[in-house]
Amino acid sequence: MSAKKPRRNTNFMKSIQRPVVWAVAILFGIGIVWWTVAQYLGSGSQNNTQNVDQTAKFEEMVGGLTRDGTPVTDSRYWINYSEYEISARDTLSNIRSQGYNLDPYFEIENNPSEMGIRYEIFRSLVDQKTLLLYAVENNAVPTAEQIKSESDRIVNQYVGDENTKAAIIYQYGSVEAFSEIVRDYVSTQLLSLNVQAKALPNIEEDFKQYVADNMVDLKSEYEKVTASHILVTEEASALELKVKIEEGALSFSQAASEFSIDTGSAIDGGNLGEFGHGQMVKEFEDAAFAATPGVITGPVISQFGYHLIDVATKTTFDTYEEFVKVAGYDTEYSQYSNERFASWLSGYKEENKLSYAINDPDLKMYEKFANSRNDSESSQKLMTELQNEYFDGEGNVLIGDSYLPMVIYTELADDRASELRNEVLDLEDLKGILTTVPASITSLSREEIAAQLETTPSTDSIMRVYLSNSQRAYDYLDKYGLSELTDVEKLLSEKNEVYDRTNTYFENSVKFLYSAMPNSSQVINYMYRIDGNDPKIVYLYNESIYNRNIRPLLENPALLDSYLQYYGQFFGAQAVSLLIDSPVQSVESDLNMKILNVTDVATDLKVSTLYLLVDIYEKLANIQEDEQMMRMYLTGEMGYLEMLQELYPEDAAVKSTIETVQFQISELATGTTVEATGTEN
Repeated sequence: MSAKKPRRNTNFMKSIQRPVVWAVAILFGIGIVWWTVAQYLGSGSQNNTQNVDQTAKFEEMVGGLTRDGTPVTDSRYWINYSEYEISARDTLSNIRSQGYNLDPYFEIENNPSEMGIRYEIFRSLVDQKTLLLYAVENNAVPTAEQIKSESDRIVNQYVGDENTKAAIIYQYGSVEAFSEIVRDYVSTQLLSLNVQAKALPNIEEDFKQYVADNMVDLKSEYEKVTASHILVTEEASALELKVKIEEGALSFSQAASEFSIDTGSAIDGGNLGEFGHGQMVKEFEDAAFAATPGVITGPVISQFGYHLIDVATKTTFDTYEEFVKVAGYDTEYSQYSNERFASWLSGYKEENKLSYAINDPDLKMYEKFANSRNDSESSQKLMTELQNEYFDGEGNVLIGDSYLPMVIYTELADDRASELRNEVLDLEDLKGILTTVPASITSLSREEIAAQLETTPSTDSIMRVYLSNSQRAYDYLDKYGLSELTDVEKLLSEKNEVYDRTNTYFENSVKFLYSAMPNSSQVINYMYRIDGNDPKIVYLYNESIYNRNIRPLLENPALLDSYLQYYGQFFGAQAVSLLIDSPVQSVESDLNMKILNVTDVATDLKVSTLYLLVDIYEKLANIQEDEQMMRMYLTGEMGYLEMLQELYPEDAAVKSTIETVQFQISELATGTTVEATGTEN
């Protein structure tokens, strides 16, 4: 089977993943436990009914499978609250353990919300139930013996090492508890593998054909060379160096350091590191990929001069058998099989009229939101529904059973207000053109305007501006289906009215959410937009920015270094300013202008602000190796400490900190190296 090389699937929760090492997934928190599926499989009987609760009602479930729009009658294919909550709890706990701090409702900076994760968990549970249904109907259910054998193998692999065993006991309480988790995870993974083997029996052969059909793309992505080079301006010089290196008079790295005009690599003995196709000029690339490792190639001429190339390692392939040995093989096979499996599963559902129903109100509401996000008409319809249900006639919020509808309304209203604002700006621009450009010009046709623009000299700037504005006016008129000024003024009035009303409802919804969830960083962001001069909001907003974007970098030098390396590729020396200096200056300026320099701000808020700024400057000093910069930051910290002392002159902790910082500054002034913590080296 041939296929176009597929787009990579980055949503790990929407595809059935082919396991590599199951226990590793469990130990490091990316496994989800599907309890009822595992319990059924663990029975070893395809006809088992002992776990089916005959008294359960579908309406009492979170949701479950439907066939032809009707819930299936077998409760094994329903999703109860126990398995849903266990899966949600374990997944969210694992995500948090990896350092992600998710907002309960809002997506922030490309991180999903907890509600979004819960929705994906539900959909994944639906997929697991679907696989179970297929397995039962097609004799593909793993036996209890298979599950036990694979589970024991994995557990024994890890508890055989005493250190790993101790870590497992610490993490899970006992080996037995860990074994239960492994068993549940293995059950669902074996189910996936069995179903895949049954549904896609020829996938190995299909993948071979896929590799053959996409060999050029695969070579471009996975073929690599690690090499060094020497670049000189004359071919004779290159040949002379090559002879000396081959005779042992010079090493390749010595020759590169002394004679290569590529100063960037010469400092490292000519080392270019690893590169793939398309990263070097063609002549150099062709020679490098054709070279034999350990044998000097060249001179090779390019637009830069003459190259001698020393290839250290090379990964190339021309056949499927050779590709199997390449590191990218597992990645490609996993991606291919996952996408084929997902495609099959979609087709199986459609062919058998399988879908799902949701009973949980929050999940049902979130699905409506998720389905409307890429469609403006659906988004506006949902926003109107929520507005009618959760607001009174004056735009005041009516309290419901859940915050989710108001969260969704807020996001939709924010997007809608932004659209309306852009439309208002368009119409104001159009009105301005129609009322300021002479009628003799606005009455011209598009063709006449274009013709006059071609013949009007550049020195006649006023006429050219009139003509260009008239062209833009035609674009606006076409965009909004208008023909004259009165139509524009009428539509502008209507848009302004809708914008004002939407903005009012938006602001009321934000204020309601702020009263309900004042610690949500997204709600604080919204509040800052609404009232960016309220001292408390200003503090919370800047504290949120600091804790989310700046503090993690100041507290973790390794993380900061990795960020600087990445952003340094694009911004060079400005990376530090982008990541640290500019955000800190913005936070400090806002806090000073709107809190510290305002006389009627409450003392406790000023104190909180000063402690925040002291913390910022202390951490800035801690990461500095340059003594002058360290002294500058310590001096900044001292300034805010002294302001604290003015507010609390008897505070012993503030006095002690001031003494410590004064000592650090004095030591730096005398040339003694002192850590920012105050310990002498």
